[in-house]
Amino acid sequence: MENQWDISLELGSGPPPDSVICPLDGAEMVLVPQGPFLMGITEEELRQIFVLDQRQNPVFATEIPARTVHVKTFYIDRYPVTNFQYRKFVEETGHREPGLWRHPSWGQPMQPVVFVGWADARAYAKWAGKSLPTEAQWEKTGRGTDGRLWAWGHEFLPDRCNSREYGLERTSEIGIFDKGMSPFGCYDMCGNVWEMCEGKWLGEHLPMRGGCFLGSATFVRVTCRWTPEDPDNGAHWLGFRCVKEIPD
Repeated sequence: MENQWDISLELGSGPPPDSVICPLDGAEMVLVPQGPFLMGITEEELRQIFVLDQRQNPVFATEIPARTVHVKTFYIDRYPVTNFQYRKFVEETGHREPGLWRHPSWGQPMQPVVFVGWADARAYAKWAGKSLPTEAQWEKTGRGTDGRLWAWGHEFLPDRCNSREYGLERTSEIGIFDKGMSPFGCYDMCGNVWEMCEGKWLGEHLPMRGGCFLGSATFVRVTCRWTPEDPDNGAHWLGFRCVKEIPD
């Protein structure tokens, strides 16, 4: 089932509001304005990350070079898609249920939905009249325009996201890390669950962003890139959020 959402009818001719509510899945979405931002990291930053991680992980080298990228204005979900929202999608479309969905530690309404793959996430996004973010859209949302490495700034602080250092060892409910918000007001851009994006990573692999509750400080940076072993079924640490592009 495909839902149509003509956001231009809501926006009118004036400046777009800072946030909107998607009429199809009820998600609050925040505005990310058009313009350039710094995407990726420099070789010097890569060396600093190697020191922080205490090893030279070749995965991090895929984040170079740092370059200026321009994106058009778009809206993005303030939070990752939850089990509550995904349940409505499953009930209306008959789409398959995610793994662990009925498990009390993973299936709570306000936890991010997990054990879904790209086909599932794309189907949800299409149903909600939206799409998955590109890597550029996701990274600008997470870091803003000042080149920060974590959503809140340039220094890792373990109380601002659900990472390994936080110690929960599973997904947390959305919206609890107020001090860890991104420059545009999005939650969980660092840690909790990796988030699916559109694009290519190391050839034909699909990219995911943001790290998860299992990742240490270096893996929950907003420039970190990776891909799961099973892009069709996902994992207990993989989720997503959606974007809504504004027509020209």
